[in-house]
Amino acid sequence: MGSSNRFRSTPMVDLKWKGILYEEDDEPILLFDEDDVHTIREYRMSLIGKVLNPKKQNVEKLIQYMPTQWKMQDRITANGLGNGKFLFNFASEEDLQAVLKQGPFHYNFCMFVLVRWEPIVHDDYPWIIPFWVEISGIPLHLWTVKNLKNIGRKLGHVDTIELEAGRLLIDVDTRKPLVFKKKVQSPDGEEVTITIKYDLLFKHSTVCV
Repeated sequence: MGSSNRFRSTPMVDLKWKGILYEEDDEPILLFDEDDVHTIREYRMSLIGKVLNPKKQNVEKLIQYMPTQWKMQDRITANGLGNGKFLFNFASEEDLQAVLKQGPFHYNFCMFVLVRWEPIVHDDYPWIIPFWVEISGIPLHLWTVKNLKNIGRKLGHVDTIELEAGRLLIDVDTRKPLVFKKKVQSPDGEEVTITIKYDLLFKHSTVCV
């Protein structure tokens, strides 16, 4: 069937002991977004996730377990995407929001990322976990929204600030190590160490062993 001609790209490496030809050309293949609007509409009620410890978190078991944990097993479809990533598709916005409110998320004693799907192209996507963070140790006369925001920016993107409670909702980048203590300096040059507590933190990234 078909032609027996064999075409080779250059350069190639012939691994004789494997009997397989491997391509060395690393130039990316261009993709097109011809039906981008349709794709965005199709996944508008989807959450995309990624495990943070592939050795301990099996994606297939995770996507079977979590819908049952949320009591939505008959209203969610799940798919593995490869490279430790997966997708949950929801029938309603109400269900999607109900799940998001239960974060941060963990499975098999390790945390995993789960965010609303966006048309982002990046090997590491998704990487954000929203955390409520409690700050303590700030001198009382420096307890201001501006100072809390400045501290929060060193931890991630600040979404919400609760001044009286000293709490911030922060989008934390899981590719970076968490910060639990930080030195701050007063206008007169005095330094003090503040403590940072992450609400519902459950063995983050490399801490999960």
